[in-house]
Amino acid sequence: MPEGQYNEVSRRALVKDVTDAVVRADGGKYEDVASRVWVFPTEIPDGQWGSRGVIRPLPDIQAFIAGEHEREVGVERLKRRRRVKALEFLEGALDAARKGTD
Repeated sequence: MPEGQYNEVSRRALVKDVTDAVVRADGGKYEDVASRVWVFPTEIPDGQWGSRGVIRPLPDIQAFIAGEHEREVGVERLKRRRRVKALEFLEGALDAARKGTD
């Protein structure tokens, strides 16, 4: 999936939905099948998603799928995702710095 599409809620829902679909396709019991299902919701960094011989950034993909008027949705998703990743990085750095001073 292009970067910026998942949040914690949507990632968990995807894993559950894919697991449920495999259980239904198998025809067995959830308890017997689910343990064999592994789901890897992976985001591809923006600028590394290509088709038809060219790189397709998320705003272009969003505009292609939903119309040019939705291009800004892709821009905002990338901003939000990058903000979350930056905060996670900073929190980790602060935690490491605090542990280094003990």
